[in-house]
Amino acid sequence: MAQKTRMMVLRRGDEDDSQRLVLPVNPKDVVISRPQNTLSYVTVRGETVHAARGSGLTQVSLETFLPAEGSPFYSGSSPLEGLAMLRQWEREGVPVRLLISGTDIDDLFLIVGLRQKLREGDEDLGIGIDLKEYKFVTMAETDVLGGETAGGLYQRADERSTPAVYVTGEGEDLWAVARRYLGDGSRWKELAEKNGISDPHGLSGGKEIYLA
Repeated sequence: MAQKTRMMVLRRGDEDDSQRLVLPVNPKDVVISRPQNTLSYVTVRGETVHAARGSGLTQVSLETFLPAEGSPFYSGSSPLEGLAMLRQWEREGVPVRLLISGTDIDDLFLIVGLRQKLREGDEDLGIGIDLKEYKFVTMAETDVLGGETAGGLYQRADERSTPAVYVTGEGEDLWAVARRYLGDGSRWKELAEKNGISDPHGLSGGKEIYLA
C-alpha cells in the first residue's frame, strides 16, 4: 500500500458521524470514471448515429483492507464492524457520502458492489467497494427511457428516430413503409390518405411520403 497522503471517509448520508468509516489504509489505486451518456438513432439509410447527451453518473471503484488488531495500521475498530456497516448500507440501498480529501469527490453515492477478500495467514480483512453517484430526481413515468423490471431485466427504450418524411425506392408499397416506420402495415391507409395516394402498390422512386 502507498503512503497515506489523503483522508478517505464513507458516511451514511448526511447524518452525524456515528455511522461513518474512515479507511485506515488508503487504496493503492482509486478508479474514478465519468462515462458519457449517448443516445443511438437509426437513419432512413439504416445507419446508426450516436449523439452525446452529457456526462453520466460518477463511478468510483477501490480496493483496500481493514486492519486487524496487532496490525500497525489498526485504528481500534474491528474490521468485522466496518464490514458489517458497509453491508448494511449496501443492503438498505441508502446513499453514502464519500469524501476523498485533495480531490473534488465529496458527493452522495450508492454502494453497488461489495467484495470481501480473505488471505490465508492474514487476519486483515480485504475489501473491494464499487460506488455509483446518487442523484435524487422526481420525474414523470414518460420521462424515463428505460429501467429494470421486477425480473431484473433491463428494458431499453426504442431509440430509433422516426423521420418526418420518407423518400421511396422504386417499386415500394405503402404497406411496407407503414410496417417499417409506424410499426403496423395495416396503417398504410393512414399514409395513403395523408399523402393523397390512390394506388398503394408499386410506388415510383423518389416520392416523398409524409409520416407524421
